Amino acid sequence: MHPRHSAPTTLLLTLLLSAGPALALKLERVEGNEVVANEVLVKFRTETTEGLSEAVSANNVESVERVTKSLVLMRSRDKDVIALMQDLAARGDVEFAEPNYLLYPDAHPNDPLFGQQYALENTGQIIGGTVGVPGADISAVPAWDISTGSRANVVAVVDTGINYQHPDLVDNVWSAPADFTVTVGGMDITCPVGSHGFNAITNSCDPLDDNGHGTHCSGVIGAAGDNGLGIAGINWSASIMGAKFLPASGGGTTANAIKAIDFTVQAKLAFADTAEANVRILSNSWGGGGFSQSLADAIDRAQDNNILFVVAAGNGGRDIDTAPLYPASYGVGNEVVVAGTNNRDGRYQNTNYGINTVHLGAPGVRVVSTYGSGYASLTGTSMATPHVAGAAALALSVCDLSTDALKQLLLDTVDPIPSMSGITVTGGRLNVFNALSACTSAAGQ
Repeated sequence: MHPRHSAPTTLLLTLLLSAGPALALKLERVEGNEVVANEVLVKFRTETTEGLSEAVSANNVESVERVTKSLVLMRSRDKDVIALMQDLAARGDVEFAEPNYLLYPDAHPNDPLFGQQYALENTGQIIGGTVGVPGADISAVPAWDISTGSRANVVAVVDTGINYQHPDLVDNVWSAPADFTVTVGGMDITCPVGSHGFNAITNSCDPLDDNGHGTHCSGVIGAAGDNGLGIAGINWSASIMGAKFLPASGGGTTANAIKAIDFTVQAKLAFADTAEANVRILSNSWGGGGFSQSLADAIDRAQDNNILFVVAAGNGGRDIDTAPLYPASYGVGNEVVVAGTNNRDGRYQNTNYGINTVHLGAPGVRVVSTYGSGYASLTGTSMATPHVAGAAALALSVCDLSTDALKQLLLDTVDPIPSMSGITVTGGRLNVFNALSACTSAAGQ
């Protein structure tokens, strides 16, 4: 018997109280949080059924489940959560009405080195002899309750290459879905199906890392998570392209940096119809030299193709507003410049800074990640940069954002911290959970 039409109010209430949840679970979002659609938890000031009966009739309630003596769970046939809360909260016999929030277990990965990844979850663990400050992290664990990543958007690591054979990276390395041809440095280069990027030094399609630095950055962005190996990347699922221009010795040239950047743009365009090389982010943990118009122009071309350019502030301990460092100091609109913080939310002692040039901080001290065929702990703004690049990729896994909107999202959602105040644009440290919560809430997802 369905009570919808014919039962008197008191009989209706009795039937509803015995019904419990009966519909398929549908969701809404309230202030960025997932809630069960059309449902609210209501606490009445008394345990009498008279007010409850009136509330049922007034809100077209189809089920009522008693949670405690005075707390009930109501589901309306047609009112959304906010409308239902507003109506019930206006009643004098209701103490409060609130959403029935959807809760999940924290997404802690089973990677054995995760406990050392204070940047992702800082519980106060000791890193390099320094006791951390709980919460001095980018809030990756709650962010993973929203998303653990996607292969739909490509992050290109412009660096020493990537060890695409590393067991913790192999599943998340971009592979060309077909042969394709680019024109780099006036030369037509055909990259075969299954290749993983570009080597600007040899003008070949093999970006295998012979240094380790690029592999370390890649692991921060997208080492496979919850696979029982090593570490977890910010993105458990990712698509990382190698754009090698730095040799084993570490010192590269401006010309090769430009070629590496241009390759990423052309690869994106080559697969524009299928979006199988949808490069959206370049991670750049390098710098040096003077102003180069040609390099600034290459970064501009990336911007014209909807690509974010995340770049290290550098490790000179100086104000790059007054003593510029490139490419961090170009000021191109798609640049996000990253300073380094430590496991106490303090300033990495050698980080560059600049209240007009450097946008935000991210963990960069004793960061453990993939290196060679194993793992290593490294320090520098080179390590801070892929945290921001990885956070940008995680945001894109759930929100469709332009480069400008993606940049603004990262800057608007930092955690303000004293060590970054007055020396960076935002005065804060990256918080990826805040970013994902903000963009999904804005999108009404």
